[in-house]
Amino acid sequence: MSESAAAQDHEFVVASEKDEAAQIILMAGLNAYNEAQVGPDPVRDPDNHVYIVARDRNGRVRGGAQGVAVGAWLALDTVWVEDAFRMRGLGTRVLDAAEAEGRRRGCKWAVLATFDYQAPDFYSRRGYVEYARMEDFPWGHTRFQLRKEL
Repeated sequence: MSESAAAQDHEFVVASEKDEAAQIILMAGLNAYNEAQVGPDPVRDPDNHVYIVARDRNGRVRGGAQGVAVGAWLALDTVWVEDAFRMRGLGTRVLDAAEAEGRRRGCKWAVLATFDYQAPDFYSRRGYVEYARMEDFPWGHTRFQLRKEL
């Protein structure tokens, strides 16, 4: 059967709701393909996860960061500081702690995403450089992809 004939034998459905069964099949298929190429997904290994938590004297979480150390990269997916503690050095200390942990694990670079309404200038002052941007993501805003050599 030719490739075009095989494509014509399929129904394509655009759904507004998540199809749990299809999602499981899609993710299992992608994971199996990826693992055949490079081995088990290091992101799923809990030993690769990085968590930095900033607590006040009463144990309340005031900020932190989380991500994964994979290969030569520290990929941060969350960096947050409570509003009352912004512009007071806590964010810098959180980021410094995350980067130090990345270096301890052998990472040479850090990568993260931020939006124009979040903290692109904060990261720029700390040596992060833009390597990609997405305009109108969401509408009227910009998402920046940033990296830094550790």
